[in-house]
Amino acid sequence: MQNATSRHILLVYKARHDRAAALAQEAALWLRQKGHEVTAIISAGVDSPVYAAEPIDFVVVLGGDGTMLGVARRLVGRKVPVLGINFGRIGFLTDAQPEQWREKLEECLTGSEPVRSCMALSWSLARKGQQIAQGCAVNDVVLSRGSLSRLVLFDVFIAGERLGPLRGDGIIVATPVGSSGYSVSAGGSLLHPSMNALAITPICPFLNSISPMVFPGDTECTFQILQGSTDCFLTVDGQEGQQLELGDTITVAGLPEAVHFLGKGTTFFERLRSRGFVLQGAECSRSGDNA
Repeated sequence: MQNATSRHILLVYKARHDRAAALAQEAALWLRQKGHEVTAIISAGVDSPVYAAEPIDFVVVLGGDGTMLGVARRLVGRKVPVLGINFGRIGFLTDAQPEQWREKLEECLTGSEPVRSCMALSWSLARKGQQIAQGCAVNDVVLSRGSLSRLVLFDVFIAGERLGPLRGDGIIVATPVGSSGYSVSAGGSLLHPSMNALAITPICPFLNSISPMVFPGDTECTFQILQGSTDCFLTVDGQEGQQLELGDTITVAGLPEAVHFLGKGTTFFERLRSRGFVLQGAECSRSGDNA
């Protein structure tokens, strides 16, 4: 990629966001003037066939973490790196601010921006012995109750060994990248994004039957919906969902080095500080004063 004179680039902008759409058009014009090919400019959430087209050297996403997740999920296993320009609130997955876009694109075009590889998840849903759905996740796969505040009951198997039943609001299987989201909010461990590991986090387990755990990234986890459960849903990255039925079996496993992000950006610990995961300075003093 570094020695090529022309790049094939896909631009994806945050849906219904005028500033992101306008910057995507400006960046496309700038790239074409430099002799590069812009494969497409599409709105996030559009299942364009360009995602499956070859070749794409890298993708530029103008949006927040949700937009990044939607794009990265479509590129799992493609070895196509993604550069995020933040138009969201938190921007944990993005590496550039809008005012930096020319500088960041120059670095990507010359190959000076590093590529970080991270885990993803594969999932499948079987009903009455037949697989009816499958896919990938970048952040997490969540099994959770429906709209009523009633518990669901799963049978949990880890690496082929029965762990036991779990009764609660649900369970989360998260990648290291996704561990900073729903999983950590539910009391799970915060994992460094370079790790090859899975975080398993029960959601409000009844009588604390199963604690949050971390397993090697190649561990296969299986969950079966047991008698006594109410409405239950499978949700992927908080963006795609399936309604589950009694007896359904959901299998989740790690995919090593399946997604690729462009740019070194800030360090993991600086991201934690800047995104509010760690109190610092005056905030720590105030917290201590109020204790």
